[in-house]
Amino acid sequence: MNHDPKTFTIIGGGISGLSAAWYLKKLRPNAQVTVFESSDKMGGVLQTVRVGDFLIEQAADMFVARPNFALELCRELGIDAELLTTKPVEERAFIGIGDQLYPVPQGLSMMVPTREQPILETNLLTAAGKQRFLSEDQIAPAEIDGDESLKSFAVRRFGVEAYEKIIQPMVSGIYTADPEKLSMRATMKRFVDMEKTHGSLIAGTASSAEDQAARGARYDLFRAPQEGIGQLISSLSDTLSQLQGVTIALNSPVSSIAKSDQQWTLDVDGNSQSFDGLIVATGADAASQMLVSVDSQLSSLLTGIETASSAIVAIGLKKNQLKKPFDGFGIIYPHIDGGQVIAISFSSNKFSGRCGDDELLIRVFIGGALQSELVDLDDEALFEIALAQLDKSVGLKGQPIFKRVFRWRNCMPQYHLGHVERVEQIESLVKAHTNFALAGNSYHGVGIPACVESGKNAALSVLGKGSSST
Repeated sequence: MNHDPKTFTIIGGGISGLSAAWYLKKLRPNAQVTVFESSDKMGGVLQTVRVGDFLIEQAADMFVARPNFALELCRELGIDAELLTTKPVEERAFIGIGDQLYPVPQGLSMMVPTREQPILETNLLTAAGKQRFLSEDQIAPAEIDGDESLKSFAVRRFGVEAYEKIIQPMVSGIYTADPEKLSMRATMKRFVDMEKTHGSLIAGTASSAEDQAARGARYDLFRAPQEGIGQLISSLSDTLSQLQGVTIALNSPVSSIAKSDQQWTLDVDGNSQSFDGLIVATGADAASQMLVSVDSQLSSLLTGIETASSAIVAIGLKKNQLKKPFDGFGIIYPHIDGGQVIAISFSSNKFSGRCGDDELLIRVFIGGALQSELVDLDDEALFEIALAQLDKSVGLKGQPIFKRVFRWRNCMPQYHLGHVERVEQIESLVKAHTNFALAGNSYHGVGIPACVESGKNAALSVLGKGSSST
């Protein structure tokens, strides 16, 4: 006799867990849903704070509208009319080497040049580097047995110079990862497939209507709630709290999970509670610790997903404190430059309402997989690194109006070589357990839309409805 689950619990109140709760109630309105969050706030790393006129994101400050999972969630919550698009500027992103800034050549589709002229005109690459970058369509495809690192793939297709000066800093800005370990199959499979199908990424993007329409970074696809990403979290958690049958429990750490018959029993802050269905929406390492007595093999596989740490230094300035006016969205720094900063984001240049009209809100990213030790520096040392890099790149006069450090230790999962196979094994073991699913950024994607999709698919899974393909 099949057991029809009526009570569900979700461990983890980040965007993945909240999305799972939302879609559980949408798919089964009479379900009893309890969300356990170990901290005193919902949202995980997605937090927005105010300091005077400054609206500061502690982690991600926007999401992409395609795939549409986050955008659709905003529509369902009724906050889509309050979503902002990025401000229009001609040169949006720059690469910093030494004290020089170079606009990212227009027409790049991630690592692929879709327009020749911007590459020929850039001062970022030498003549030989430009030629090698643009001659990718003359490089024969390689027969790679299994996975390949991003560095290996990019150098093989585009050459060392384009990799070191353009591709590596762009990818590190997204994944805060070591490109020598980062899996192409887990992070950029479409390029792997493109090489196999077309023999070349330049040829592949030329035949893709979507890539040709983009002709570079699609900044018009970026969205941010008017009151920051925290508005999405508060709208989601507040709406859930008002639904009959939903309980959101803060300061409720789950120390262990046990399975008996068709029930899942949790030790929640010393108290035992049982449910029909379970979704674990924490990071893989925390999930591993909780599930060790349920499935030791699954626990071991989860432990193998490594993480990286980073720090964000938020800085508030008056516009006239910059020696050189800067209208771009940000600056990324190649590892070969030898600096200690991954990127600088000019938040108030991207979205309106982030500070006063005569002010600038800037966020400096430090650490990541290549310089993880920097996260353990004290606040003053991190401030010094951030301000020194800002002064080197655009010039700085006087002291900031405010400065604040946000540290995120072991929060960014690393999709290393073999990640796809590891996740396939994890999902195979998960299927062996009744009314159980995993969700979060440890498995299929690190952005907000991927996390929403993960939560939605987890809800579908515990209800026996497969996964979403929208």
